[in-house]
Amino acid sequence: MAKGMQILSEEILENIKGGLPKAPTQTPTQPLTQAEGATPIIEGSFHGSLEEAANLLLSILPNSIKDYVNELADITLKIPRWQLLLGSLMAQQESGSLAAPSIDPAWRQVEALIESTVCLFCKQPFQPKRFGQKYCSTKCGDEARRIQIAEMNKRRDAEREAEKKAMREAGLPTI
Repeated sequence: MAKGMQILSEEILENIKGGLPKAPTQTPTQPLTQAEGATPIIEGSFHGSLEEAANLLLSILPNSIKDYVNELADITLKIPRWQLLLGSLMAQQESGSLAAPSIDPAWRQVEALIESTVCLFCKQPFQPKRFGQKYCSTKCGDEARRIQIAEMNKRRDAEREAEKKAMREAGLPTI
């Protein structure tokens, strides 16, 4: 070093002589590869379901908190709401407060609604596997939908028949 502990630009350039190595670049068309054993990318497969689940959970919260969470996720952080919820859980775990959650007593009402569900088709009580489940099994759900479709078809056929009759009475050709 020269001149009272100052580094001269010439000294720096002498050390570099061959130039700096080029940084590896990735073209925009190259897909990112996933490491072996890594968890699958969530965005493509479960994103819609996770966002729907997050919105369902947020709907239980008071409006002031729900609005703040929505604004924080959508506008401030620009991340999906489910990521904010899971990130908040991770932050609680990291800070050691996950074992002491703040539980609203009103949430017990939601649990009571879920526990006393009755199948809309067979009228038997059942334990739902997801929020909003109406039927105890796929069989009951399929049968209820079959009946609903048959009723819709019957109404449609009656409407078409009434239209044809009206057209005949008016002297118009029917199809």
